[in-house]
Amino acid sequence: MLNNWITAAATAAAIAACGSAVSASERLSLSTWGSPKHYQVEQFVPKFEELLDEKSGGEFRLKTFEAGEMLKQQFVATAIPQGTMDISLTTLDNWSGRISDVGILTTPLWDHSMEWTLENLKPGMPVFEYFNDQLKEEGAVLLAMFDIGAPVVSTNFAIDGPEALEGRSIRAYSKGSAELLQSLGAVPTILGVGEIYSALQRGTVEGAMGGLGGAVGLKHYEVTSNMFVPNGVMGTLIHAYVMNRDKFESMSPENQEIVMEAATEARDHMQQYAIDALADLLDEVRENGNEVTVVEPDSEMWNAFAAQLESLTDKAKETYSPEVQAVVSGAAN
Repeated sequence: MLNNWITAAATAAAIAACGSAVSASERLSLSTWGSPKHYQVEQFVPKFEELLDEKSGGEFRLKTFEAGEMLKQQFVATAIPQGTMDISLTTLDNWSGRISDVGILTTPLWDHSMEWTLENLKPGMPVFEYFNDQLKEEGAVLLAMFDIGAPVVSTNFAIDGPEALEGRSIRAYSKGSAELLQSLGAVPTILGVGEIYSALQRGTVEGAMGGLGGAVGLKHYEVTSNMFVPNGVMGTLIHAYVMNRDKFESMSPENQEIVMEAATEARDHMQQYAIDALADLLDEVRENGNEVTVVEPDSEMWNAFAAQLESLTDKAKETYSPEVQAVVSGAAN
């Protein structure tokens, strides 16, 4: 009888211990959109998962969903605060309906190089902390903030100056990018990443503005003849990985630190890869038959675009607070 009691107690203890181990593990879901081969996915997600496992001793389980399978780009700002997904890739300007200040990232007031952002968009730095505070108020936490490079414009016509865009239907990726294109005389249409290829193929739009990595990964060069590389005179693309705030705060302080450290290290790895890969991506576009036009800083074409965008720059100075302008200019460092 005593032996039976001991056996039962041992079994119960083992079950309890097993249950405790399961409950102690952290299960997270992560969603991305666009091309799974884009470096913001291909270079970030596996590294993030590897670092979570390494830093936690295997306590984290990450379930990933690619190419908008569970969450499309335009719905992230709603779905993450609701807890539909724990973590997602996002274009920060997609939050402009909730956080007006993020719109400044798509204006000519943001003129930083990828090398600058590599060092200055990390936790503890003014830009990161400013937007993290704003995201927290909306039910999200900023895990990683990064620069995927200046946008490019894939077209079926040559762009040799701002006048070439006059009256042209061009895909925009956000409200801010649409305003920028409109200021150049184009007719912007906001489309999700997955809609671009067919829209270009059918002539629904005459060009598409977006990241170089995405344009190459989704093979836009198959349905275009030209690529225009503004090289920063038309702004840049600041993306991020964000997490549901309630889920983040439900974790222990130790696990919160693990997630942040893993995200930061994976982000650094990915952005350095992006910096190194830009030239190769442009070569791939050329090799696939597209004419590539790169705007050189301070060239005649650069100055023509800058002059055309001057009214947008002045509007941005009036629209955004002195505080956020100081933060993005680096004056708050």
